[in-house]
Amino acid sequence: MSDLAQLEQELAEAEDGLNTCTMALEMDPRDNDARDLIPTFKSQIADLKAQISVAKTSQTAAPPPPPNYLPPKYDMSKHPKFQTSAADVPPPPPEETRVTFNVGDSVQAKYSADRQWYPATIVAKTGSSSDPVYTVKFTGYNEKEQKRKHEVRPVENNKKRKADSTPAPTNAIPPPPPPVSPKATSHATVISAAPLIDTTALQKKEPSKVSDGPTRMAPAPKKLKGQKALEKGKSSWNDWQKSGPKKPAIGGSTKLKKDSQFRTPDLPGAKVGFTGSGKPMTKDQVRTKWNFGKTDDPED
Repeated sequence: MSDLAQLEQELAEAEDGLNTCTMALEMDPRDNDARDLIPTFKSQIADLKAQISVAKTSQTAAPPPPPNYLPPKYDMSKHPKFQTSAADVPPPPPEETRVTFNVGDSVQAKYSADRQWYPATIVAKTGSSSDPVYTVKFTGYNEKEQKRKHEVRPVENNKKRKADSTPAPTNAIPPPPPPVSPKATSHATVISAAPLIDTTALQKKEPSKVSDGPTRMAPAPKKLKGQKALEKGKSSWNDWQKSGPKKPAIGGSTKLKKDSQFRTPDLPGAKVGFTGSGKPMTKDQVRTKWNFGKTDDPED
């Protein structure tokens, strides 16, 4: 706690004691102790107020010294990495200059159908000087459209082309195509018309070009186990189909076909083996249960 705050706290306590003594005298005028303490509190209050005023004047007269900031050891702005050379600074962008046109000037305007530039003539001018709106009429057509300043540009100067050594191109700008839909409406801000697409100008994209990126290679054939044995079996089967089963050599001995004794003849009552041979089949004996009668003697 600073000295000034401590003095203010002591002053508040002295004033509180003086008020207590004054209230005690009002309640009991014969209280001698309270009467003796009142002058003491008053002198203490006066002394504390004088000390507080001196402390306040000393504080305002002597402001605190500024903090001692040491200068940096190295200025980073002088480092060559942080210095921008004149070559790195980009040049300022050129100021955009807009040409103001008047009624009757020949200009080039964007056609709303295909957004291409075509020669036209300004027939009317509205809007403000900073944002004019031109009503143009395309050369060779009676159609009129309203264009903003960014949709109108001056006609190229052919005299400069003649002075240059390079010859001027022979293909001139064709007039705008006629409107496709009769319902096309033109407004100062909204232009609606049927889309016009030149199918002859569309380039057919080939399936594989260098510009299309790397093409995917065909997957390598899988190597199966036993492929050689499979191919050998295929070739032998094909050879057998072409030539058929092997025939015996001419003049070779041929085995006589003999009927097996175990072959079943085609007769209705045929049996395997010799006819009538073997023991015939016997019938099963019928099993009966012996019943004892009442008159039978069990000893018999």
